[in-house]
Amino acid sequence: MNQDYVERFRSALRIKTDWPGETKAGDATAEAPLQDFQDFLKDNYPAFNKSAERWILSPYSVIYRWPGTGNGQAVLLMGHYDVVPAETAKWSSDPFGAELRDGYVYGRGALDMKNTIVEIMESAENLCLKGFRPARDVWIVFGGDEERSGNLGAVETVKWFMGKGIKFSFIVDEGSPVATDQFKGIDTPLALVGIEEKGFLSLNLTVEQKPGHASQPPEEQAAVVLSRALIRLSKRPFPWLLTPALEAFFKTLSPYARGITGFAMKHARLLGPLFFKAAGTTPTARALLRNTVAMTQLEGSSADNVMPSSVRAVINLRLLPPWTAEKVIERVKSVIADDKVVITNYNNPANPMSAGPDQAEKKGPGWKEINAAYASSFPGVPVLPFLMPAATDSRHYEGLSRYIFRICPQIMNPEELSRIHGHDECLSIENLELGLKFYTSLMEQL
Repeated sequence: MNQDYVERFRSALRIKTDWPGETKAGDATAEAPLQDFQDFLKDNYPAFNKSAERWILSPYSVIYRWPGTGNGQAVLLMGHYDVVPAETAKWSSDPFGAELRDGYVYGRGALDMKNTIVEIMESAENLCLKGFRPARDVWIVFGGDEERSGNLGAVETVKWFMGKGIKFSFIVDEGSPVATDQFKGIDTPLALVGIEEKGFLSLNLTVEQKPGHASQPPEEQAAVVLSRALIRLSKRPFPWLLTPALEAFFKTLSPYARGITGFAMKHARLLGPLFFKAAGTTPTARALLRNTVAMTQLEGSSADNVMPSSVRAVINLRLLPPWTAEKVIERVKSVIADDKVVITNYNNPANPMSAGPDQAEKKGPGWKEINAAYASSFPGVPVLPFLMPAATDSRHYEGLSRYIFRICPQIMNPEELSRIHGHDECLSIENLELGLKFYTSLMEQL
């Protein structure tokens, strides 16, 4: 492993691009680290910056065009350099210290997703130093507010591309890893390629009451009404659903499963409820096969002896196609069935994104290059069409290409995956090298 490569990765992690939640666009102090990261990309990759055109739309968007030698339709590689905040006291090291320990680099963004940004830039830099040029234009876009909404970065970048009439053969964004131990009965690592993406929706559930002294609580307290609503939601989960992309995923996965599990995966739609009962025993499988409801925030009084004027919960839902945010809200209201609970949007919802035509059958633009890159860097690992359970900036790009691939070319087990947005986020040096091999191989084919 090139030690300079590792040190550049560590330098990227030290740039504190967490953009705290209370700040707003235009806050110079909050935006300075985002601009520092854009400068990092320019200063550390001189050969690529010399070969490519570069546009800075704002602190939230940097765009590169690497000109190709031919006339094939362009390809877009994406990423984001903002990260979620970290609870420093709960980490074993400074979240922005990029400590190197036992073959791992610890830092916020090590998995989500400064790793991918550095891997892409290192690959492009090395190829430029060798005199390589792609056969078609390769565009590279990095955003600075994906963890919020993408409204300042991705949305404005899409407008910029549309204004120039630029569309893409296919798009590659962040996504699922080369996963181990994710599915019962599967021993082999799986290269999971997200071709669909769940939608997301956060809702405020609010119950009001007359405020006052805690020594004289009302007969029915707002917290009880709210709790009753949350319990109703927990007892009536959304129905199971098998999308076409997931059906193709389980069919492709079935030869690698042991015994009856493989048969169930191959005939998932035929088995229906029996398949769902068998498959939905892990958090990963449940997230794939139904809309999920996560109760993420609770809020009441600011003092222990004061009755709150209102209590509030925030629930975060992830939606499978063909569900829409509107239909989900209708169902949430129906399940709660209590006019005392006021339901409003917490943020801008995003509907699910379906796969492109024939994409679930591994046909269409991009599959040849994706398969070859995985074969080069992860030999023998099956490459499977998959559902991306989390939201990415690529949801804003649907109008620029029907073929979007969401990937993370790193080997991860459930424990490592749990560190994304969690404590002690870290990436192994081995994975950093695998990512470099993958993106180098991918670019060589473009």
